Amino acid sequence: MRLPRLTGPVLSGLHCFLIAADQMSFTRAAEILCLTQSAVSHKIKNLEDSLGVKLFIRQPRKLTLTDEGKRLKEVLALNFGDIANELRDLRTLELSGDLNVSVPPTFAQRWLLPRLNSFLEKYPALRFHLRTRNELVDFHTESFDCAIYFGNGKYTGLHVVKLMDESMVPVCSHEYAEQHDLYGNPAKLSSCMLLHDAAPWARAGKNDEWQYWAQQNGVVLPAAGCTFDRADLALQAAERGIGVAIGRASFIAEQLQSGRLVTPFTLSVPSPQHYFLVCRKEMASSPRVKAFIDWLGEVQ
Repeated sequence: MRLPRLTGPVLSGLHCFLIAADQMSFTRAAEILCLTQSAVSHKIKNLEDSLGVKLFIRQPRKLTLTDEGKRLKEVLALNFGDIANELRDLRTLELSGDLNVSVPPTFAQRWLLPRLNSFLEKYPALRFHLRTRNELVDFHTESFDCAIYFGNGKYTGLHVVKLMDESMVPVCSHEYAEQHDLYGNPAKLSSCMLLHDAAPWARAGKNDEWQYWAQQNGVVLPAAGCTFDRADLALQAAERGIGVAIGRASFIAEQLQSGRLVTPFTLSVPSPQHYFLVCRKEMASSPRVKAFIDWLGEVQ
């Protein structure tokens, strides 16, 4: 067996040979490699000419490896496997270190945490640090790599990636809806206790979420209300029959499915705010931040 120089065509031929030897079929190898059957046959023939040996015994509807072919397959399978492992290790090394992320509290609890394990399993060498807050991050003075905001997407001087839209609808317990005759009757909200997320997005007023929903649906809201600094607290209060809260679709799916919360009327409206990942422009090319952005896109 001659030792050829490992040029591009030779390396391509070796890869083609390994696939064909695994499949014992030029046709199936062609399907895997997205080539024609004749192209695979041509690559194998060129490789055999370069090596000076026959690798396959070609018979009608059947391929058999020669002794040289069997030997080459064993060597390639071992070494191509080592190369694949090294490439995986290089990627893991690239995504090691710390990733510091700021996220709104209820988004972290209701949306991110139920999905987070798949990200940690995908990048086991990464140290993930999650901190929750409603306020915007000062990237000049704080050591966050990126943040998730619920807002309008206008963050001057920062790299901004839109993650997903949101919608909102009033929710309460089934008992509360029956007691206040709410089913199909939004006008009855005037006699209800409204539960407010006082900080639904940065610099929002304590009634902004409810007011926006009411304006979109022409509903008059009562003056009575109770405010919380986190949406999940307002939703828990609604579960306990204290009143009616605005539920964001990304937060309430589990509670609706279990019956702990109900939507007494189907007047859902698109939120004027959306979810964005935000970071310094120079961090947009960071492998860690890019991996997090890509993963967020995959799990929506």
